[in-house]
Amino acid sequence: MAQVSRHLPRVLHYFDISVLASASMGPAYSLASTMGPMVAAAGTGAPLAFLALSAIMLCVAIAFAQLSRVAPNAGSSYSWIRMAFGTHVGAYGAWLLLLSNFFATMAIAVPAGLYTLALVAPAHETDPVWAAVVGAVWIVASSVLLYIGVRPTALVTFLALAFELLVLAVTAVAAVVLPHAHHVAAATHTDPAPVPFALGGFVTAMTLAVWMNDGWEVSASTSEEVDDSATASGRGGIAGLIVSTIALLACMLAYMHLGTIRGFADNQTDTLAYVGTLLGGGWWRVAIVVTVLVSTLTTLWTTILYLSRSAFAMGRDRLLPRVIGELDRRNEPFWSLAIVAVLVTVCELITGFSKTAADQLQLVLNASSVFLGLLFVLSAFAAVRRFSGERDMSLKGIVIPSIGALALLGVLAATIAVEDPVLRWYAWAGILLGIPFALWRGRVLRG
Repeated sequence: MAQVSRHLPRVLHYFDISVLASASMGPAYSLASTMGPMVAAAGTGAPLAFLALSAIMLCVAIAFAQLSRVAPNAGSSYSWIRMAFGTHVGAYGAWLLLLSNFFATMAIAVPAGLYTLALVAPAHETDPVWAAVVGAVWIVASSVLLYIGVRPTALVTFLALAFELLVLAVTAVAAVVLPHAHHVAAATHTDPAPVPFALGGFVTAMTLAVWMNDGWEVSASTSEEVDDSATASGRGGIAGLIVSTIALLACMLAYMHLGTIRGFADNQTDTLAYVGTLLGGGWWRVAIVVTVLVSTLTTLWTTILYLSRSAFAMGRDRLLPRVIGELDRRNEPFWSLAIVAVLVTVCELITGFSKTAADQLQLVLNASSVFLGLLFVLSAFAAVRRFSGERDMSLKGIVIPSIGALALLGVLAATIAVEDPVLRWYAWAGILLGIPFALWRGRVLRG
């Protein structure tokens, strides 16, 4: 019989957590989907915007590490916010977690379909129906892998991450060594005007960098499954964040040395395809497409891992329907994984009705970044609340999380203020709709 309100089995170790955290950030996928929009917004300031946001995110990761140490829970942010601020604020944190990661899964599944078609069926690459169907197949495949077990998933993820980082390193070195596009453009008298720097654009780039930095927090949602020291989950998340941040920053600088600012701005939908063209096309393009596909898939199944574990914890607490919080005979959260997979698959198939498969991708990226940012802010403040009064935790539990939370909150507020009206409406709609959800489900949690 299914077991209710039980903890997940402890099968992961520090190395597994580090791999999952780093791979979930999807360095190649993040570069392909986010670097172009960041450069378009901030021009030459894009790497600095990424570095600044990464410093803020490290502060948040330290807060997560301390909370994982004292309160490991599959619900991660949701459970900590509830612990610190009560049931209603906890329910609001659950809303932000579900909304942001549902958007994130959609934003990953669409490119998964596109890159697969680019490799095996180029004639259908721009067909939204084909892209939606293939993306849905990858969602189902990722869910099956996760049901086989989180430890086998970690092993497959390690192999994929090693391949991804190797190819990125080779392309970055090649981008520095080969003549860069600025020289080529100057020789042909076609060098376009650079993208001007603007404070609003720099802030927008920082918000997009939230998405590029996202993923390491899967270490927190798997903290309940760690069979290691109490600090393993937090250290693994920080290690994954640092490794991927170094890889991302190095690649950004190398690729911007190769290409022009305007060139990246004009190729926002797939930055790495532009890089592949500048490197000479041919096998460079094939290697890059394969790498981005591998990166996209690892990001997809680690995001589903995070979302399904979080949903399991919410079902266990009765915030979501009770069945979602049950474990099957294998002690796997089958129902939370199945329900997440079905919902995301259905929505992925609906994207087939778009004019183009990537029509709403940029909007989803921006909106998801805002919701994720707010979730990180509340989580960091939860650390401040949890460790207030503990003198030995004043630095890692209070000061550093406070810096991260306030800095990130400022970035998000500035973004909503300067962004286009459509994003502003999406952001405010998501933020405000969480209030009635919190009032409704918070009352259930109280009982």
